[in-house]
Amino acid sequence: MSLEEAILDKVRRLPPAKQEEVLRFADGLQHQSRMRMVPSRDRSREMDWINENRAKYADQWVVVEGDRLIAADRDGHKAFATAKAAGIEVPFLVHVLPEDPLPFVPGW
Repeated sequence: MSLEEAILDKVRRLPPAKQEEVLRFADGLQHQSRMRMVPSRDRSREMDWINENRAKYADQWVVVEGDRLIAADRDGHKAFATAKAAGIEVPFLVHVLPEDPLPFVPGW
């Protein structure tokens, strides 16, 4: 008997209410696995650009495409809207935090 057959045999032995619960659970798993198959994009070029230009754009929202700045603004909504208007389908929007010059050492 295969694993699948053994599982089906156990499910068939459950009361109808429990069978329905198992089916809903399995359907949810199928839905989740479809949701996870979203293609992702390598954003290492964008992250390199941000690291290289952090001081110039500290405390701003930037949209970077490859190694090209698309928008920069203190208002993230405005930066996003500018990128969408420029034809960027999925803007890579990042809030650039200033570098912390000194580490926090409590008690000193």
